[in-house]
Amino acid sequence: MNIVSSFKERAPKIAISIALLLAVIAPAVVVTHVFAAQVTERSIALSSSSAGAEAVTYAAEFTTPSDASGGFVIDFCTSPDPSEACNAPTGLVASGVSTATTGYTIASAAANQVVVTHAITNNDKISVSLTNIDNPTQAGAIYARVSTFNTGSQATAIDQGSVAISITNTIGVSGSVLESLTFCVAKAQITKDCGNAAVAENLPTLKLGETVGDVTALSSTAVSTGILYTQISTNAASGAVVNLKSATDCGGLKRAGATVCDITPALTDGVTAGQAKFGLKTGTVSGTAGDNDASGTIKPAGSYNNATYTYNYLNTNASGVTSAIGDPILNTDGKPANNQNMPITFGVSVSNSTPAGNYSTSLTMIATGKF
Repeated sequence: MNIVSSFKERAPKIAISIALLLAVIAPAVVVTHVFAAQVTERSIALSSSSAGAEAVTYAAEFTTPSDASGGFVIDFCTSPDPSEACNAPTGLVASGVSTATTGYTIASAAANQVVVTHAITNNDKISVSLTNIDNPTQAGAIYARVSTFNTGSQATAIDQGSVAISITNTIGVSGSVLESLTFCVAKAQITKDCGNAAVAENLPTLKLGETVGDVTALSSTAVSTGILYTQISTNAASGAVVNLKSATDCGGLKRAGATVCDITPALTDGVTAGQAKFGLKTGTVSGTAGDNDASGTIKPAGSYNNATYTYNYLNTNASGVTSAIGDPILNTDGKPANNQNMPITFGVSVSNSTPAGNYSTSLTMIATGKF
């Protein structure tokens, strides 16, 4: 009885002692992970961090503390921990990767893994551009796990480390610019933005002739001239064109009460004294005085120029100044322009047999932007 009783009293103590012993022994048999040395100064710069961007360049840099005769592997994963499985970021595609960096060769490439051969020495600074990688299609962090290896033993990492890469949604910036076109004609030089073109004394009217005493009339011994000034501004991507349209069906200057033009269009032959002809020639382009933002150009169109009086007319009205849309005389060289000025000189002469009377025509200049 005493023995049994004694055992019963001691049994709990033995059990407790065993439990304590197991508690001490158990940690001694826990499996531990041995990690390779860390690559340092590691980074990967992207030519685009936008989600879904294609053919992106990944510029990888890192320093290795150990020799590695084989090269290195970069795995793109959703976690940086090399003890965890590498799950590929959604949409990332590295299988078409290439490199033009001297001394580096792509040994193999998969959807989310790139193997590069390059003999690595202790404290070697690795710098390589990997091109033609498609970014993940979802914004967020991804991780590049870098590990070096010896020839023939790619599975055994010598040095390793992870790099965090942030994939972002593309920033969209948009806006609209309304079309604009400003064109004016005046009898005086035009100020910025056609500022003075609508002033009464500057309206585009000309009385051509030679003045003798109190009389101004056309002469067969001279080419009588007058200047009108034009200015154009437009943001039309393909520039603007200015057409000249005549309301006189015969194209030249018509005498009051007559049915034909006794002063005919110059066509491309010019105007000389003694010829009953009418035409115009362009001048020298210039930006508006005092406007530092003046840009672009305005220049003669078609056969118009600054050397010969020209006035295109076709009696069928199929083209020229009496056609449905008139005759192109100026353009902005297919580009936008801002406050560009061009003087236009009108010239007319008569012959000794030109009938006496009052001659006139009504002209319109029409500017059209090509947006």
